[in-house]
Amino acid sequence: MDQQKLVVEEVPVGTHFDYPADQPVTTYEQDRRELLARYTRFAQERGRLLKSYLIRPAGSTDQLVVELFDATNAQLIVTCATLQRGGAGGAGVWYAMGTLADLARFPPSPARHVLVLPAEPDSDLDGLCALRSILPVWPGADGFTSHLESGRSPGPLGEPPL
Repeated sequence: MDQQKLVVEEVPVGTHFDYPADQPVTTYEQDRRELLARYTRFAQERGRLLKSYLIRPAGSTDQLVVELFDATNAQLIVTCATLQRGGAGGAGVWYAMGTLADLARFPPSPARHVLVLPAEPDSDLDGLCALRSILPVWPGADGFTSHLESGRSPGPLGEPPL
């Protein structure tokens, strides 16, 4: 593979993960994958076209994984199985936000960044997401919910459909 050119390869949804394949899967990663699978089912039930990609940036040997991209709404989706900012091994909201920022530099270009969380964020985390133009979503009564469904005001960019 030519390392001087950007390579974007579409792969089947749910087959590649942003986690080293040569390491045992942690409890956090298991929880995150379960949350990702739940959100995937939720979006598919609503007729969304979902895709996954492997990306090799130009001049890099690193491979980046877009686990979930909602092509219907141009949403880059990243899951985080905790509401903690940091955690053991770097897992946490800060890592997920960094992943969103990193992946958004490459095609397909997202219109929105979505962070799937295990529960409703507190007002401080909600404010951090709003500052970074990230839409937090979390499991709710009918699948997943966001600010509009919970009665809170939307972030600075409004709300995309869930």
